[in-house]
Amino acid sequence: MPDLKLRHSLISLMLLVTGIVSPQTGMAADHGVIIGFHEQPGSTHRKLINDLGGQISREYTLIPAVVAKIPSTNLTILRNHPLVAYVEENTEIKTMVSPYLPPQSATSGFFSASTEDEYQRSWGIQRIGSKAAHAQGVTGKGIKVAIIDSGIDYNHEDLDNNYLGGYDFVFDDDDPMDDSWNSHGTNIAGVIAAEKNGIGVVGVAPEASLYALKVLNQRGDGLMENIVAAIQWAVDNKMDIINISIEGEGSEALKTVCDAAYEAGLLIVAAAGNTKGGPASPLASYSSVVAATSTDKENNLASHAPISPEVELSAPGVSIYSTARTTSGGGYGSLDGTSQAAPHVTGMAALILSSGKLEDLNGDGETNNKDLRLMLQRSVDDLGDAGRDELFGYGLVNLRKVFPIHLERTEQWLAGWQTAILDNRQYRISIQNNSLYGIISWVSENGTFRRDLSAVHIFKGYRQQLPQQIDFELDATGKTLKVIFIPFGEIGSFADITIN
Repeated sequence: MPDLKLRHSLISLMLLVTGIVSPQTGMAADHGVIIGFHEQPGSTHRKLINDLGGQISREYTLIPAVVAKIPSTNLTILRNHPLVAYVEENTEIKTMVSPYLPPQSATSGFFSASTEDEYQRSWGIQRIGSKAAHAQGVTGKGIKVAIIDSGIDYNHEDLDNNYLGGYDFVFDDDDPMDDSWNSHGTNIAGVIAAEKNGIGVVGVAPEASLYALKVLNQRGDGLMENIVAAIQWAVDNKMDIINISIEGEGSEALKTVCDAAYEAGLLIVAAAGNTKGGPASPLASYSSVVAATSTDKENNLASHAPISPEVELSAPGVSIYSTARTTSGGGYGSLDGTSQAAPHVTGMAALILSSGKLEDLNGDGETNNKDLRLMLQRSVDDLGDAGRDELFGYGLVNLRKVFPIHLERTEQWLAGWQTAILDNRQYRISIQNNSLYGIISWVSENGTFRRDLSAVHIFKGYRQQLPQQIDFELDATGKTLKVIFIPFGEIGSFADITIN
């Protein structure tokens, strides 16, 4: 791998010095085409292209299509041929970057922290309730996530244990190192699965398996044929989830391959687009793709976000501090955009898959990606108009609705305490008691005890172990509250707490 990385660096330097475009972008000056057929192409289809003076450079197996160079004078003949379903340009794709907040420089070097500090640095991870799942031992372990982007800095101290491979479709090798100017793919990887190791930040699913499918070069440019190939790779290599944060024109080949991957059982999560109130990106608009838009720390729609009926889910996407590549080693920095919202949703999906909580929600006799999508839609805080709307979709994803806090009186009393961080909105807390005598909800703000918000909850009928429910509200608007739930009762007695 070091030789390949050196080759990448030398090529990038040569291009910058000479002004010559990269091999991939060079193709853009003389666009090839993606040719879709009505059936999987064989010798007859290849002969058709050869007879028209064309040359095939790639054949897909997931969809009936090829990539080829065809003389422009013969394109009309090709489009009208009965074997051909569509002919489209092999168009450019680009990194989806917010026009409003440039990426901050990464903080170089390694630095230690407690695991609690990791959560404090990752406001988005806290906002969607990831810690509720982690506290129950649900970390995304065993779930395979493909990140189709600019690659991943797989040597990063917060990603190295979770990176398990991938492919570089730009240089056509197996070294998908992130060389992008803004660490785009590495930032996304950290949001999904930065390790819970006391260093830097923590991801939504800190033990998910990461696979980098590099389709964007150093400048954030790529070609449509490579994103189609990357989705095919994800299916062939039995990924569970695909995360895509890329913008480009609509494509029949891309829609067809997304539909095929979805039918093959993969969940596809895509950034909805940074269109500032415009429509969602073409990719995010496909029915087989979950379109994720972004919210800020006040749960408002981010200024870069689209307003579109295709928006499905909301997640944090403003000033998202995560992993970043630097020349001196792994670092950390912030990015802004729906590109940062999508990996929150992807990480949540990985947690649900790894938890065993997924059920046959659509009643078709199977438990699959379609049920996972329904579970995501139902595990939200509804923002904006009631129900699904064009701003927030179904709402802001909330893992606390999937993983209620299990509060149990243990032999080591302190080990049974559970903590929740509530920030910047009104919360409704429901305690479903099974057999505890009582619970203290101890609330602090910036390290200061809030006597006015803390409470002692005593349950009647606990000796008969009658389930009981207590509901109350905590207003964290404009502030961050730390709530410690302390159980009282016999060892083994418990209650479940849901925070909405």
